[in-house]
Amino acid sequence: MSKIDEVKEFIGFLKAIFVTLIVIDTSLIAWVFKNDDIERSFKLYIVVFIVFMISLLIGWMFSKILKEIKRLKDL
Repeated sequence: MSKIDEVKEFIGFLKAIFVTLIVIDTSLIAWVFKNDDIERSFKLYIVVFIVFMISLLIGWMFSKILKEIKRLKDL
């Protein structure tokens, strides 16, 4: 497999993880808004923390994908 194909496959893999994390993050945000007035417990704060961490991971993964695309351009 050539280097270009290898980088393309890696970008595709990262995109699949990226989309999955966005779906999870969106679902957790919807859960927080749905249960905000009902649930005032420790569970709510844990979910908000997880949403924050997943959002950071999404941002990092987005920059990683862009770097890989730029690397692909240089090959």
